[in-house]
Amino acid sequence: MTTLAFVISPQHGLAAPPGLAEPLYRLAALMRSINRPLDATELKTAAAAQSVLDMSYARLAHFQELSLNPPRGMPLRQWGEVRHRTREARAGVDWLHKHSSLPNADTLLVNGAVAVLRTASQREQSVRLVQEVGTVLYGLGSHCAAIVLAEQDPIEEDRWKDAPTATSARIARAVLNILIQASRIRGWDDAEEQGRIGLIEQACHLTQQTAS
Repeated sequence: MTTLAFVISPQHGLAAPPGLAEPLYRLAALMRSINRPLDATELKTAAAAQSVLDMSYARLAHFQELSLNPPRGMPLRQWGEVRHRTREARAGVDWLHKHSSLPNADTLLVNGAVAVLRTASQREQSVRLVQEVGTVLYGLGSHCAAIVLAEQDPIEEDRWKDAPTATSARIARAVLNILIQASRIRGWDDAEEQGRIGLIEQACHLTQQTAS
């Protein structure tokens, strides 16, 4: 069992929704389009759970904000009720983390993106697939993607035989190769982490070149 995404806003240390439901739903649609229904179902299930988690974080952040910055003139008794609601909301978020047995959303997004890129690399018409993978990775964020790549085994390299020469297929292979490079950077010091992040950002930018 892995932990679902957790985000803390820099301002006041407020809880903030991870916001990964949309990328998960988007990737599920991509999986259906490349005839991987089981993966699509897993992603939809994770997205539904993530939506609940996002709403729980939003509720927690709302009451945290009221507790830290109460409106002028709020009675002390009402402020005490807000603090009580904040503790309840925090308990709800903690319960969801503790009782979730779903795979980590970050891992699902990265591995799913790699799977879609492999398919796109073998298709003549794959512009939409490549662009959607970029949108998914942008939604996850390069830092989170870099953590996933560092925690997993390096991505297996493909041997391209009779690969399509269409621009979108070539870009898909280039993006995949960049992610493979990033996954081969081992270690957790700042230089290694920044190296992974930089490559992932390069890959994300390249996915949008199919539109030009």
